[in-house]
Amino acid sequence: MSQPIPSIQIIGSLNIDLITRTPRLPGPGETLTASSFNYGSGGKGANQAVACARLSSRSKPNRNNEASVDVNMVGAVGDDFFGNYLLESLKGSGVGVKSVRRLEDEKTGTAVVLVEEGSGENRILITAGANACVTPPKFDSLDGRRELPDLIVMQLEVPVSTVVEVVKDAKGKGVDVLLNPAPAVELPRVVFEGLAHLVMNQGEAEVLSRSIGHEEKESVKEEGDDLRKKNMQDTCEQFHALGVTNVIITLGSNGVYYSFRKDTEGWGEGGHVPAAKVEKVVDTTAAGDTFVGAYAVAIVRGASIVDAVKWANKAAAKTVEREGAQDAVPWEHEVEPLFTQGD
Repeated sequence: MSQPIPSIQIIGSLNIDLITRTPRLPGPGETLTASSFNYGSGGKGANQAVACARLSSRSKPNRNNEASVDVNMVGAVGDDFFGNYLLESLKGSGVGVKSVRRLEDEKTGTAVVLVEEGSGENRILITAGANACVTPPKFDSLDGRRELPDLIVMQLEVPVSTVVEVVKDAKGKGVDVLLNPAPAVELPRVVFEGLAHLVMNQGEAEVLSRSIGHEEKESVKEEGDDLRKKNMQDTCEQFHALGVTNVIITLGSNGVYYSFRKDTEGWGEGGHVPAAKVEKVVDTTAAGDTFVGAYAVAIVRGASIVDAVKWANKAAAKTVEREGAQDAVPWEHEVEPLFTQGD
C-alpha cells in the first residue's frame, strides 16, 4: 500500500486582482493614461496555495500527472462572478477548494494593483470583502482524506483573531504552522510561541520587531555587510526567544537571510542566500507568495531549511520575469529540481 503524500492547508485570502500597468505612478491630484488593464486571480492566501500546488506538480493537473503534495485552500468568496472565477482558477492549478465558503451577503475581496513598468515594482490597495468573514476551521479532517495537514500556511489578510485561534489549535494538535505576516501588523506574543516557520520581508520584520520591543540600531543599518548580518541574526533571535523555530527574512534583490533555533534560550544559527539570477524584472507582485509556497512544499517534502530557502529563492526569481500574480507562478518543472540544490 502506497504511503499518503504530505499535505498543506492554506488558510487565507482570495481576491480578484484589478491590475493597471503604467509607465510611472501618478502624483497627488495627477491623472495619467495607463498602458493596460487586466483582472486576474489573487489574494495572498490563494497565491500561496497556487504556488504550493504548481511547485509540487510537473504541469497542469491531468489524469497522468500526480502531485507530490496535497494542497487545500480554506477561505471565503462572495456568491458572485469573481468568486466563481477564483474557485475555477484554483482548481485549474490543482488546489482543493471544498473548504472555501461562498457567502451570499458578501462581495469577493478585491485588490487594486498598480504596476510601474520600468521597475516592475507595485502598489496594492485591498478591500477585504468575504475575507473578513474567515473564521477558524475545525481540523478534525481535511476534505475527508486525512485527519490533519502536515503544514498550515497563513497570512494576515484574514482577521488576526482567526490567525491567533488557528495557531493555538494547531499547536495543541501537533501541526506545524508557517506564518507570513503580510500585511504587517502588531501581533500578540502567543502567535510566536511554538511557531514552526516565520517567513517575512524586511519591512514586515521591522514592524514585528518593534511590536515585541526590539529596535534596530541606526549605526548597524549604516555599516557594512558583517554588521548588517549581525543585526539580522539579532532580529531572528528575538523571535527564536519567543518560540519560533525557523525565521526567514526575504531581502528582495539582496537575497534571503535565514536562522534556525538551536536551543530553548533563543540562540540561533543563520546564514545568507544571495538573490537568484533574474533575466529581467517584469512584475514583483507574486514574488513573495511564490517564495512562501515553494518553501512550504520543500519543507513538507523533507528538505533542510537551507535547501528550502535556496529552492524558494529560485522559484521566486522565475515569477518576477512574468506579468501577473497567479499566472506568473511557475510549475515544478520550470525550477531546478529541489534535491539538487547548489550554491
